[in-house]
Amino acid sequence: MASERIISIVGSPFLRVYDAYFGWGRPKKVEVISICITGAMSLSEHSGGEVGIEVGLALKNEEMNAFASSFSKTIKDMPK
Repeated sequence: MASERIISIVGSPFLRVYDAYFGWGRPKKVEVISICITGAMSLSEHSGGEVGIEVGLALKNEEMNAFASSFSKTIKDMPK
């Protein structure tokens, strides 16, 4: 039987968290700290106002290294 892992996503690029204004300026960096405990991934729009998304991920060190290696290879192998 194959191993199954449920992944939950927190946030959305459509929430426009970088557009929030509470009187002391707009956010420069937004992080969802609960992903360290829950194992979820976070998504938000790109902070620089450009088109794109930010993905937050918190894994154990060896898992993060494996993810980073796989992600980097995938990006390099994408058609240009």
